[in-house]
Amino acid sequence: MSRRIRAFKRWMTSQGFDFSDALEFADSDADGICVRALCGLREGDLVATIPKRACLTIRTSGAREVMDGAGLAGPLGLSFAIMYERALGAASLWYGYLQLLPEEESVPLVWSSGEVDALLRGTELHKIVKEDKKLLREDWKECIKPLIEAADFELDPSDFGIDRYFAAKSLVSSRSFQIDEYHGSGMVPLADLFNHKTGLENVHFTSVSSSSSDDESDVDDAFIEEKQSKPEEQSTSDAGDSFSEDNAANLEMIVVRDVEAGDEVFNTYGYMGNAALLHRYGFTEPNNPFDIVNIDLNLVLQWCTSSFSSRYARARLSLWRRLNYSGCMSQNSEYFEVASDGEPQFELIALLFIIFIPEEAYRKLNYAADSFKDGGDATKMIVAKMSNGRRIHKTPGNGKEFFLTRNVCGALVALADVRESLYGSDSLEDDLGKLKICCPVQERKLYHSLVLRLCERKILQNLRAYASRQSKMNKKETFGVRKCFKRTNFSLFYS
Repeated sequence: MSRRIRAFKRWMTSQGFDFSDALEFADSDADGICVRALCGLREGDLVATIPKRACLTIRTSGAREVMDGAGLAGPLGLSFAIMYERALGAASLWYGYLQLLPEEESVPLVWSSGEVDALLRGTELHKIVKEDKKLLREDWKECIKPLIEAADFELDPSDFGIDRYFAAKSLVSSRSFQIDEYHGSGMVPLADLFNHKTGLENVHFTSVSSSSSDDESDVDDAFIEEKQSKPEEQSTSDAGDSFSEDNAANLEMIVVRDVEAGDEVFNTYGYMGNAALLHRYGFTEPNNPFDIVNIDLNLVLQWCTSSFSSRYARARLSLWRRLNYSGCMSQNSEYFEVASDGEPQFELIALLFIIFIPEEAYRKLNYAADSFKDGGDATKMIVAKMSNGRRIHKTPGNGKEFFLTRNVCGALVALADVRESLYGSDSLEDDLGKLKICCPVQERKLYHSLVLRLCERKILQNLRAYASRQSKMNKKETFGVRKCFKRTNFSLFYS
């Protein structure tokens, strides 16, 4: 057992933690800290009880008054609390815990701008991380810099520089938990040592009671004041008594899946694709079933204007919106998701369908658009009008089968090609070759960015395969604007 693990265990005992002897904290330079089972653990076993007062939050930090005065809250406030407690060094109540944490987590937020451009080009994270960096610099400049420049600020300003802020933010992103309404999100010692495994977690983090009262906050305030005034005088037994009297103030780690002796004990951070995992936690999982690829609306419009006029594209997009369709939104960007099996979001299919319908059909749909309140109604209306009362041999369900014409399928393939071109000139085979010779420990950033890019490119392959299958199944006349298509009998669309 390493020295820092021994110090952490002593700190936990002094703070009233109750943790099972069956848990082994393994420490290695290559893999960091993980938790293993020294003996078999069974579903329902309680392996740890964690006092909420021992969690580092904006409510418990010694910087609480400073943050309250400056209006710092949420992740920004928690990041400041981490910087503040780190600046206190051994005088911090959380020193035994903080010395166990890395200076920063290797999330893209703390990568250099050059690394972000080189390693994340074309991926879901490229624009997101660049925007994150910009916003966080603004947060630091507007909220933290004035505090450390104030005449009455007693700590070393260098401990609160922008690099330290980014480092603290990386810890908040990768290690914080939602505790309760009173504490909000915070750093939960011990709980953040369990590594993630999607869908195969062994332990679950839970609060004994999700409610908190004014009485609890008063107890917390009194406890913090006492501990800050004489941290060395608080004995182990006193700390245990002060925590264990109120079970509602505790958090628990409970076994939800059996663990055999010697196996690692996993938690889960949720069901996330690799872009989200790398963004928040700094790692990826090969063959992640929750991976997605996004296709920006702007990319679709750029592709559309390569075949149609800008006016035509704007008109078809306008109809799509008037029919109450929309994509996903994130940071002022609208996009469509493609699932790991290659199936695209229906709203993208609907947009492509509307792009390809003949002018007469466009005018009729445009006229009827104001009569429908949501996309579901609009989808039924389109199917009804386009089928022209004829019997449809396939059940349209949500409309996807009806909308997947040959032109739409061809457009999906073209969009997959355009989306993949964003990765640059290296082929999928090039990336596979790089991954085979890449060391995940010594070249961590390169390794996980390659896994992300490869997973995304495989989804684009699946999108092409999906479109090809649908096109072969579709024996209908396509909806392209063609000279030979002059009739407006919409029953032809399903003949």
